[in-house]
Amino acid sequence: MSAELYIDEVKKLIEKIEITQMDNIHHVAELISNAIIAEKLVYIFGAGHSNILAIECFDRAGGLGNMQPIFDSGLDYFSGARRQGGFERLPGYVGCIINDYDIKNDDVVIIISNSGRNPAPVQMALEVKKRGAVVVAITSLEHSNAVTSNDPSGMKLIEIADIVIDNGCPSGDAMIKLPNFPPKVGPGSTVAGATILNAIITQAAKKVLESGIHPPVGFSGNLPEAQEYNKNASIQQQIFTQKMRHK
Repeated sequence: MSAELYIDEVKKLIEKIEITQMDNIHHVAELISNAIIAEKLVYIFGAGHSNILAIECFDRAGGLGNMQPIFDSGLDYFSGARRQGGFERLPGYVGCIINDYDIKNDDVVIIISNSGRNPAPVQMALEVKKRGAVVVAITSLEHSNAVTSNDPSGMKLIEIADIVIDNGCPSGDAMIKLPNFPPKVGPGSTVAGATILNAIITQAAKKVLESGIHPPVGFSGNLPEAQEYNKNASIQQQIFTQKMRHK
């Protein structure tokens, strides 16, 4: 019954997010809708498995065309699991990444980290704050509050972010205890993070549409109506497509 137990825990996790985090979700959706209207990108960063959530928002059918992940092959497992873990904990590493992105005053940067304690998310938050960006953290408050920082600054992501969205996950992420087995299994942060991000995106698209602008959303290329619609996408979609590159 462990499979059913995991699904039950996921349902509870999503319900917890709905009960406790909707004000922050609506707040971030407002920031993103304003960014679309102003023809600005929204940046997303995560290291390790949190990078999956940045990719979740990128060039996605039904997603927003202004969501720009901060990519780095050292932090997304393409360099291997050991190197990724080393780079995530290496002070100064994100300084080699951030200058590839033209992050400016009042840009929105979403940083995802379940613990929020390692140098990669902490220093990314500090670097973009220097540039005047608004930092949104998606993290586990339970985990972050239970640990100390691994960053030389002594700070954690929740201490830097302007808006913190709690993904509701337990310390260590995994949710299911199996009998006679020390580690828990069944992590929750990916499904929780994807739920939060897509809720934000959906709300932001609605806000933009209500302002009289077509949000930069495309059909899946695997639908018959997609080719004609996406070819004639709004001018904003074309603008964001041009912007989605490094400096």
